[in-house]
Order: sequence, then C-alpha cells, then structure tokens
Amino acid sequence: MATVSKSTTMKAQYQAWPYPAMPLLVSLPSTHPFELHVSWLWDRSGSGPSPARPRIWIAGCGTFQPYAFAVANPKADITATDLSEASLAIARRRCLVHGHRNVRFAGVDLDDESTWPDGQFDLIECYGVLMNVADPLATLRGLASRLTERGVLRLMVYPQWSRARVFQLQRLARLLGLHAGERSHPSALRTFVKRLDRAHPLRFAFTTYADSRNDAGVVDGFLHAGDRGFTGFQLGAMMAAAGLEPGHWFHRPWAQPDRMAERLGLQGRSQSLVLDQLDLWQELRGNFVVCARRVAAGARLIQQPTPHPQFTERGLGLRHSLRLARLQLLGGSLPTRTGDGKIVLRPRDARALVNGTPTERLLQQGLALGGDHASRLPAHSEFVGQDAFLAHIASLRTGRRAPNPLYAHMFAAFELAARHPELGLPDLETQMGRWLPWADPLEHRPFTFGLTPYGTYQRFRVNVQEHLARQDFGTAASYAEVRLRGDGEALARVRKALAAAGELPARLRSDAELRELFVLLFAHDSLFLTLD
Repeated sequence: MATVSKSTTMKAQYQAWPYPAMPLLVSLPSTHPFELHVSWLWDRSGSGPSPARPRIWIAGCGTFQPYAFAVANPKADITATDLSEASLAIARRRCLVHGHRNVRFAGVDLDDESTWPDGQFDLIECYGVLMNVADPLATLRGLASRLTERGVLRLMVYPQWSRARVFQLQRLARLLGLHAGERSHPSALRTFVKRLDRAHPLRFAFTTYADSRNDAGVVDGFLHAGDRGFTGFQLGAMMAAAGLEPGHWFHRPWAQPDRMAERLGLQGRSQSLVLDQLDLWQELRGNFVVCARRVAAGARLIQQPTPHPQFTERGLGLRHSLRLARLQLLGGSLPTRTGDGKIVLRPRDARALVNGTPTERLLQQGLALGGDHASRLPAHSEFVGQDAFLAHIASLRTGRRAPNPLYAHMFAAFELAARHPELGLPDLETQMGRWLPWADPLEHRPFTFGLTPYGTYQRFRVNVQEHLARQDFGTAASYAEVRLRGDGEALARVRKALAAAGELPARLRSDAELRELFVLLFAHDSLFLTLD
C-alpha cells in the first residue's frame, strides 16, 4: 500500500479548512503591526538598517499573513506561498479588498525545494509551518540558504510542554474517531468536550483556545493531521544545525531569556535551556517565536536611535495620514507582540515619533529603532539525555500511585532536575522558591490543581516529594498491558459515555483504547493513578 506523503495530507487538510477563518473585511490599523516591519525586525535582530524595498517571503502564508505583512511593509516586494490553493485564494482576495498590490501569490510545497520561489530574501516568515513538513531540519536549512547576507527568518514552532493539553485533545479526537475529513467532526468534538466536568483540564484547554469557536480553528488545533512540538533544546539544536542563531525572541517580557535567567538564577546558561524551563513550567504563555539570522552574518550591528519608518514615511495613503494625525492630536494605544500589554502613546510622543525625533520613552516602548537588543546568554547548549527523558515521561508507569498519564507534563517539571543532575538545575524546592515571585498559576475555581506545575505542586508538595523518592515503578508498553483499579467498572463507564454522545461515529474500540479514554475523560481528579 502506497504511503501518503505528509505534504499531501497537509494540503488536503488546508484545502478543506483554510486557516485562519477570518472575515475578509477584518482590518488592521496601519500602525498596529509595526513590529512586523522589516526595519524593526532587522534592528532587533542586530542586522542594522534594512533595504528600502526589501524582499519578503511568507512561507506557508495561510489566509491572513500576506495582508498583515502588506500593511506593515507597504513598500516591500512580498511573495506569499502556501500548499493550499484555497488558502491562497482567500489571501489574494483579502489583499485586493484592502487595496494591497505589493503581494504575489504562488503554490509551494516546502517539502519540494524545486517549487520554491527564486532568489534570496531579506525576511522570511515561517510562522506555524515547520511542524507540518516531513523533515523540519532540511526545510530550515533550505530557508536559511535563501536569506540575504543579513536577512532575518522569523520562525514560530509549537512548544513541547505548553502544548501538551492540545496534543492530548488530538489523541482524544483520534480515539473518538473524529478527524478533519468529515465536515461534522469539528462540531462533534466541541460538543463532546463541553460535556466534560467543568474542572477538567482538557475542557479548560479547549474552551480557552481562541480558535475553538470556529470549525477551521478546531481542525487546525485539535484535528490536525501532522502536529508536533519542540523543546527549547530541540529548537536550539535545530537552529544551530541549520547555521542559524537567535537574533531576537519575539516573546513578551517574561519569555526573554536574559530577564528570566536573572530571575531564576540561571545566569550564564544557554538561551535554549532557559526557554526550555519556561516551557516546562508552563510560563511561556505562547509559542516559541524567534527572529533568527545566519551565523555567517557576523557581528551584530547596533543602530543609533532612529525613527520607525512606519510613522515617518510619506505617501502611504490618506487613511494612514489620518491615522497619524489622530495620534498626534489625541494620542492612542498600540498593541505589542513583544511587550507587556498595550503601548499608551501620548500626543506629544506621537508628534515626536512622526517628526522623526525619537525620545528615550519611545525607545523603551519599542516604537523607535536603535540600541543593543542582544542576548548575553550563549545561544545553545546540548542536553544529551533529552531523548531518554522524553521517553521516560511518555512511558506508562505502573504500580500503586503511579503518575497519572494525564499529568505527565507536570511530572516532567517535577522530575527533570533529579533525573538529570548533569543539567545543573537546583533541586525542586529551590526552583519553587525562585518561581514564587514570577509564576502565574492558572488554577482558580473550580480548578485546584492540574493547570500548571507550580499551582499543582503547591497543593501536592508532600505527595510529589514522596513520588520523587520512589524507584519502584514498572512500565508498560501500552494500555493493553495494564488494568485500571476497578477495570470493568471503568470500561463500562466509558462505554456509557460514548453511547450517550450521539454525535460520535459508531466504531468498535478495544479495551486498551477504552482504558486510555478513561484516563483522558475521568481520571482528572487525581494526580496519581494505580495501574496494575
């Protein structure tokens, strides 16, 4: 039987479900995406002044990114590509509706470099795409080779630990027989998950996921056919192997490696280690987003304070001129993807910005270019034992009060320092003390535990410490090799719940699948689970 390629699977998914599903008339004020301007990205990444008419390639553009980058870069030459012709058609229509003519569209398979656009690019945008290709490293190497000498690649990939609940929901959907190939299945998953207990972490993860409100978003998040995550170490190693180095992390302040390294007593450690810790402890609050540059580009270039061209260039249209005039007269606010909350722009600051006289306040707010934004931490360090640790966490541990598989990513945070002393991490109690001023537990009524490692440890400190002292857990290869306590009753409970859910496709399920469903659906009220 012929194997279907990953690109074929992904193309079918996004042909049927173009993403994101946003109305054509949704618009961005001309100054809002200022952090997507090539000059801003080059400045933050240490590449110096950008070209006056940069070349941009959006590799895997979806339905919205071409419009956003056209708003941010009205004088750029933009090439937007995607596997899905349906997505390209919507993106093309959106740009036409809003009057942006500087974008060219083409169908491209990132797994087939012969389809790629010609030439080199000053900025390559690869946002939420690398997880979908067959060989992420090979694709990343290819993208790096298409950068100009000082070009910047903005990359987003999903984190391993922060996305654990999404991966569990994807597994739940597969066990329920739900997939992207049926138009009714996104709604069926939404209905089923909303029946779960209000204190269930999977219900919380689904309902707080912004895209869960529309079917295309449910497919992209929970019925995805080729999703995966990366640890901080894996991302760092992949960039290094591709000849890239992080130029600027596109995160809000708590995820900037230097700041968090100082707060957590990890000074001098690598950026990959610090970001892995943020992900592991559920404090990343988003995905990994990095502006990378080629290692061969050489030393970073630091600019003197320079006005942001989005606010000083003329001839960008009447609407943009009116927007600037309003800011100078009344002030306003601007969203930021890298700051904490909105930027409040006072009228006098807006006038200074538009007149090309950036103040220290504007520099601090990120609305002007210039300054040294380099990380002082080494880019990457190896975690030799990582594969063994990931396999350990994914294993099905057996015995009395074994770790509940529903909370495996929590135990990863609890166990890493003890299992891998070569990383030089402090013990768990010391880590908790360092997190105390900064951790943001999501636990609130009706949730008393299970959303973040910090919040969970606060309630189960004694139990977790007892768990760490134990060495007597066996492992099983699958749920076929174990029995739940009260196995027959547990399986009957699952069958009853499935029978009551009329929206699910009828299919036979093995006892092993029913046990796994029991853990996903009904074992959320205990951090530990006895598996015989």
